Amino acid sequence: MATLTVRGLTDPKLQQAIMDATPDQPIDTQRKMCYFVEPRWKRLTEYEILNCYSAPTPDWIAGGLDWGDWTQKFHGGRQSWGTETTELKTDSWLKHRDPARRWHAPYVKAKGEDWRCTERFMEAYSTDGSIRLMDTFWRDTVIPQIFGALGYAEYGMFNVHSSVMRDCLGDTIRNTFGMAALDKQDNSQMVQLVRTFISKLVPGYSDSTDRAKKEWTTSPTFKSARETIEQIWQGNFDWNEGLWGCHMVYDPLFGQLARREFFMRLAPAFGDTLTPYVLSQFQSYFHLTRAAMDDHFNYCLANDAKFGEHNRTWFKAWTDKYLPGTVAAMTEFVGLYKTLPVIQGFTDPASIEASVVRVVSDWVVDYANKYNYPVDQAAMVKTILAGTK
Repeated sequence: MATLTVRGLTDPKLQQAIMDATPDQPIDTQRKMCYFVEPRWKRLTEYEILNCYSAPTPDWIAGGLDWGDWTQKFHGGRQSWGTETTELKTDSWLKHRDPARRWHAPYVKAKGEDWRCTERFMEAYSTDGSIRLMDTFWRDTVIPQIFGALGYAEYGMFNVHSSVMRDCLGDTIRNTFGMAALDKQDNSQMVQLVRTFISKLVPGYSDSTDRAKKEWTTSPTFKSARETIEQIWQGNFDWNEGLWGCHMVYDPLFGQLARREFFMRLAPAFGDTLTPYVLSQFQSYFHLTRAAMDDHFNYCLANDAKFGEHNRTWFKAWTDKYLPGTVAAMTEFVGLYKTLPVIQGFTDPASIEASVVRVVSDWVVDYANKYNYPVDQAAMVKTILAGTK
């Protein structure tokens, strides 16, 4: 007859032994969830509880609490992540917080809301026949060709984040950069959405990307814009440098000039109420990212008690590297005004100058001044406006 063997926690004797060895008082008196996370605000938020230290980070990466190393390594033995991937330094790569407190679930929810609003807007636009208001030159040339090329610029900025997402050294910054990247991809998709939507309303209208691609890759209008974003994406090995070039130089200057001051400002003059609606979402994402990048670069790195001056030195060097190409991109882009009819308040010289001044002034206040970067604003505006001559 087989003997029944009782093992593990089903064994009453073992259960009793465990109970006898269990102390009367709790071994760990710290019962607060994520007690090791330093809250940015009054108390820990859901955003911090669910994101901070969600990935293992060894203590030899500043701010990490784990010990040891990753079992997976690159060929040659280099660890999976390391501080050699950036020139910047800090006392903790985990202290960044997105002011909007975005992470996966609320981000997806917000995107769903944006797209449902867009769907309702387009249904009304179609039903109302608002496409009849749009100037045919704007509809048949500017939208498929110039606005289409902007989609490639946005997609180029999305690509900048590819190595950033791989190499960055903290979980909250990886969330922030991931959201910023997907916003740029969403922008490029919405550019195509506009053309596809118009093709449903106007017989024979093509939503092909051919004209836009040719404009982006061969036109002098976008030559420096293309080369600069390619340099930011592929011309460096530092993930912070890529972010700085993209979000602190290129996008707030060239991006704002193209999105806000050209398409968003001029579209109503040509009877286009469709493009400004889409661009309003672009601008919403831009300002969410601007606030997050300000927290990362300004609050966490430029004002780091020990390494702040070191980091500011690199910020200046990176701005010196990418600003000339960005200004050249803006100079070439404003040449588009020469192809448009003169409309008082929109495309006349005074209006063009005012639009350039707004972009440069915003950048000086929101970016350059915070990092003590010297800018001759008048000379910069003059250089850009030379493209309209």
